[in-house]
Amino acid sequence: MKKFFLFAITALLISCGNKASSNTDTTSEAVPDSCETTATSTDEPSLRECTSFSTKFRKDENGQVDAIILTCDIDNKKQEFTCEFNWPKDEGLLDEAGEIEEVDVNFDGVPDVMMTLGDFGVNPELFPTIFYGVFIWNEATGEFEQSTALEDKPNLVIDAEKKLIISNYETVVGDHYHEEYAWEDGKLKLVEEKLMNNYEDEE
Repeated sequence: MKKFFLFAITALLISCGNKASSNTDTTSEAVPDSCETTATSTDEPSLRECTSFSTKFRKDENGQVDAIILTCDIDNKKQEFTCEFNWPKDEGLLDEAGEIEEVDVNFDGVPDVMMTLGDFGVNPELFPTIFYGVFIWNEATGEFEQSTALEDKPNLVIDAEKKLIISNYETVVGDHYHEEYAWEDGKLKLVEEKLMNNYEDEE
């Protein structure tokens, strides 16, 4: 069942990349400026002193949303990432898509960026399956790098105290998956995995 569920999710996922956008109709959403003057865990100043973000929907010839475009303005240096849907979605189904959260995803003391891509579950109202585009700040290059390791993990929770990234999701047959990941040598490693069934627990 898990393999089937993950296969279904993969078919629905968005692929993100540092790509140029095409000249199609868009719906724009401004994101407030956010400035960071220092890294939170060191006394050294961060290269990322002031960053603003904006997101917009890209639409196809039928008016359906086929991508979300993230623009990062870092001290007047711009980066653009295009997250493309495997097939278009109605804009009305993307209420939270494009929302930006600054959070230290890799626990290095400098905020990274999580952009909500949308709910791609079979039944969003009962079983939310929200995916994110995650962009890690690279202090050496002064740029964001998209984390492909996290784009297929739904309902992410960043646990700064335990330095874990947690993914919880349910299926329509009552399976509840709990996964915990940790960074090891710059790579994301699965450190704990649990499977429960809500219906079996009730018996």
